[in-house]
Order: sequence, then structure tokens, then C-alpha cells
Amino acid sequence: MADLERLVELRGTGDRNPLFCVHAVSGSAYAYAGLVQALPPDQPVYGFEAPGFDNERPVVSSLPELSAEYVEILREFQPSGGYQLLGWSLGGVLAFDMAVRLLAPGQSVERLILVDAGLPWIAPLPTEKGILRRFLGDLVGVADLSAGGLDPVFADAAEDVEPATLFAAVERARIFPEEIDADLLEERYTPFRAHLQALWSYEVTSPYAGTVVHLRAADSEPESTRWDTVSKEVVEHVLPGNHYSIWNGDSLAQLSTYVRQHLVDQ
Repeated sequence: MADLERLVELRGTGDRNPLFCVHAVSGSAYAYAGLVQALPPDQPVYGFEAPGFDNERPVVSSLPELSAEYVEILREFQPSGGYQLLGWSLGGVLAFDMAVRLLAPGQSVERLILVDAGLPWIAPLPTEKGILRRFLGDLVGVADLSAGGLDPVFADAAEDVEPATLFAAVERARIFPEEIDADLLEERYTPFRAHLQALWSYEVTSPYAGTVVHLRAADSEPESTRWDTVSKEVVEHVLPGNHYSIWNGDSLAQLSTYVRQHLVDQ
């Protein structure tokens, strides 16, 4: 039996063909809340939330394992094809792998939309300090805060620093709002670390026979997003801003416009 609790209803009403959004490295489906509000009110949207994020399941550090589970969930929730998938960052890589898996048994994928997602390659994980820096940098980017406050925290940290020690220092530095304390940071770090490991140990081995729509941030390097090497056709749109700012303001409005243009009504 598929774990349907992994599928979060972001908007359950409407007659259009549903859009399924795949979580980024944080594991949360709610990164897409702003996009949902900008889409037509009759557009159903569901988001995949990762095992181990706000639930008792163990985290998963294998991208193929996550992808296979999400395809099982998707096919139980919507048995027939015409699937519309969207994913930001790691979510884009997951959505790509899911689309390949869906096509293999003859299912149809109507749309595959990647948002500022880099083509992955296998690489060794950074040190614990490096992973922690990425984790906190991701939180800072999502919260639209200045990353400068992290520099003093990391200045004297060892490469093998204990996460709890660093998070206590972050809490003392008051970089984040009061509700984001050391305990919450430690809780959120566990799925983030597992998903980073999943991404850095994965490469695309099967090309995708359909069209990929890629919405790239202008500040992201085009060389890191070479989906044309593993896809039949790539349609790319460039959004003003960086990996995080494209989810706000005018960039989000433009992003949602492109998504609306490419979605299938029925």
C-alpha cells in the first residue's frame, strides 16, 4: 500500500488536470504555496513531502528509492496517465527521474517542468561543516535573510563540527526568527542531509523521451543545467533573480505565467 500521506493537498479543488510538485532538498511541499496562489483557482495542486519531514518515517538518502516510491504513490492516487510534474532544485531532478519511470510502462507524462534544477553528477559529500553551511544557506535564502550573519558562526568551526554545537551557536547569534531554535534546526537538518547525499550520489542513466520545460534563474550558470544532453527537447525560460528570489515578487509572477502557459487544462 502506497504511503499517500506523502502527498499533500495544496489545492484540491478544480477541474483541470492536476499538477504534482516534488519537494526540494528541505523535504517540504510548502515551498510551492506561493505558486499555488498565483495559478488559476480551478487548478488542483498536490505536493510530495519527504519521508522523515514532520513524520515518524526514517529519512531516505537514495534518489532512485524516493523516485520509485513517489511514482507508486502517484499511480495509486491517479491511476491513468497525463501526469503533470513540477520540481524545484532537487525536486526537479526527482521529477525528471519520475517522468522516466512513468514512461517505461507506457504511461503518459503531459508536462515536465523543472525550476532552476541542475543536471546532477556523482561527487563526494562535503565535510560536515560544508553540509551545514549549505543547509543554513538554504534556510537563509528561503527566508530572504542576509547570509552575512553566518560568517562569524562558521569562522572557528571545525570541519567535523557537531551539528548540535553549531545550531546552538546559530540560536545565540539570533540569525533566524525566535521560533527557529536549535532543536528545530537539528530536526530539519536530518532530511536535508539525507537528500543532499541522495543528490550527490545520483546521475541520470536513462534519457527522457519527452519535452522538458526548464525555468532557469538568470543568476544560475547555464552550464550546470544541461538538460538537453538527457532529454529529447528542452524549452527554457529565464527568470530574473537567483535560485531563491525567483519565488518572490515579480519573478514569481513571471514564473507562474510560464507554468500556466505550459500546463494542460484537461
